[in-house]
Amino acid sequence: MVAGATITLLIVAIGRLLASPEAGFLAGGLYAIAGIGPHIEGYTFNGELAASVPATAAVAAVLVARRRDSRRWLVAAGTFGGSAILMKQSGFDGLAVVFVVAALGRGRLKSLALVLAGAAVPLGASVIAGWVSGWRFYWSAVVGDHLGAVTSASRLGHLGSSLPAATRDLLLLSALALVGLWLARKQPLQLRVGLAWLVAALAGVNVGGLYWPHYYVQLLPPLCLLAGLALARLRDRRVAWAAVALAVLPALGFVAGVVKAPDRQQDLMVKYALGFENDQRIARYVRAHSSSREDVYALESRADFYFLASRPAAYRYLWGQPIRAIPGALASLERTLASPRRPKLVVLFQRSPLHRHRLLRAIIDRYYRRIWSAPRTGTPVLASVGGSPRA
Repeated sequence: MVAGATITLLIVAIGRLLASPEAGFLAGGLYAIAGIGPHIEGYTFNGELAASVPATAAVAAVLVARRRDSRRWLVAAGTFGGSAILMKQSGFDGLAVVFVVAALGRGRLKSLALVLAGAAVPLGASVIAGWVSGWRFYWSAVVGDHLGAVTSASRLGHLGSSLPAATRDLLLLSALALVGLWLARKQPLQLRVGLAWLVAALAGVNVGGLYWPHYYVQLLPPLCLLAGLALARLRDRRVAWAAVALAVLPALGFVAGVVKAPDRQQDLMVKYALGFENDQRIARYVRAHSSSREDVYALESRADFYFLASRPAAYRYLWGQPIRAIPGALASLERTLASPRRPKLVVLFQRSPLHRHRLLRAIIDRYYRRIWSAPRTGTPVLASVGGSPRA
């Protein structure tokens, strides 16, 4: 909620700086509702939404810097843009816009240097931390484990399966944005900011290669801005706001449906709601049957479980993709689960890893036994049993 409200206000400011107060309010109004994105998981706190906060702040800061001819705002824009990349590797869209705007006008080399100095603060700190903690692991976690998905032959299949849902949320908004680009062709700053932001966001969506629904959340700020610029050109404000209402119909229809539905139906309509309730039930059980100093592990891709249970993870990788993609990660997990200091409790949120990896399944069968199953879902909680590790 805080992230969405912050981005909304920043888009209002960007629209005002680029065109007019009307453009800002129209663009912000679009994002305030379309940002829910029912089919692209806009109502969840995903990495793309987290990255959009500093990325959008970077765009606003560089426009303030251009208007005031301010070096401090240029440095701030670079810092915001660099911070967005630390939220999500694909969050470089704000920094791309900052570089485009900084390259305009006189003193471009000095402006670009100030932007680089600002971006170097968060990015440099990340690189230093990676060097200190182990460069090979840092590089694998930040870059290496994504390369397989980017170059995978199945990426076109992932893209094709993701487009129908994304189209339902973004089609009308995209049409308005394209009109905005066309109308901005005689306004160099509007055209360059809008085009650079949209192209960079599209590149960010395609960097991941897996095309999960929430990847498309990154497109919402530039699309809403361009659509707002287009609608602000209309003389009749009633027509403009009617177009806003039409563009956000998918989100409005989703909200209305959730409000009118019974409680259990609401949980089915809102993705992850039932899963989160299941995580809460399991976390309560784990807290009651372990101490705060004992490690646990969720197999796999259930990072919220550790927070809810207030227990440390026994293994460094929490998500399935890194375990499968990073060389040696699966073998390291197998050694962790078979070692004398193995985690006391393991929760099998997903059975697929055991079906795919025979050795992992054999280790679980040898060193763990089921002690409890979550109501309704049957998610099993396993406890470590005695016995020395075997080769």
